[in-house]
Amino acid sequence: MTKETKIRKLLESGEKALAEQAPEGALERFLEAVEIDPENPEIHYYLGIAYSRLSRYERAMHHLERVLNAELSYINKVHAKMVLGYLYTLSDEYDRALELFQGILKAGFNSAQAYAAVGYILDRMGRFKEAVMNLYRAIEIDPDNANAHNSLGYIYAEANVNLDQALEECKKALSLDADNPAYLDSIGWVYYKLGKISQAKSYLGRALKRASDNDEEIRKHLAIVSGGEAETRKKGRT
Repeated sequence: MTKETKIRKLLESGEKALAEQAPEGALERFLEAVEIDPENPEIHYYLGIAYSRLSRYERAMHHLERVLNAELSYINKVHAKMVLGYLYTLSDEYDRALELFQGILKAGFNSAQAYAAVGYILDRMGRFKEAVMNLYRAIEIDPDNANAHNSLGYIYAEANVNLDQALEECKKALSLDADNPAYLDSIGWVYYKLGKISQAKSYLGRALKRASDNDEEIRKHLAIVSGGEAETRKKGRT
């Protein structure tokens, strides 16, 4: 068996493991492949994907950055940029993330996902109006982009503006992905901003049940809402 054939078989086996939600098994295949050819950008791409699925973000970024720095053209560079941009965002490296996503758009890829990511990042950077514009652009391209609807609803709620529309955006996101804890959190937060405490607490409770144990934002929102509920009851007794 030639070196190229062995690598191809390992990559195909790893891809199958990823599709079967078995990233640890996929990682084993990709690590075996990179031992055969340490400079192959395709192998580093798959290593980045496997490590990101395992939430080992530093390792994922290391391999995806190698894909972008490869001299040879590689077909998955755009997707590598997308994944790396999300990882930079998770790491609060907003400038680096924004550069990647805007680069994808400037290259002519009219991607709803990229516009939605840019919108989210710009809001985190305090650039509210630009964030809203990019999220609307994402929805224009793909009306069923749940992430864009959710982000738009959430940033309206955070800014305490257009709350009725914020609710509609979050409802749309939930209609597309009913069990997503981030979307449940967002609609709960909108209901809180609307003064509908019982609905807010219900959605936030559902969000917490579906979220990972370390989701501090949902816990913080639920604590605020529960505090507001207690204050409302206190006022009712006076």
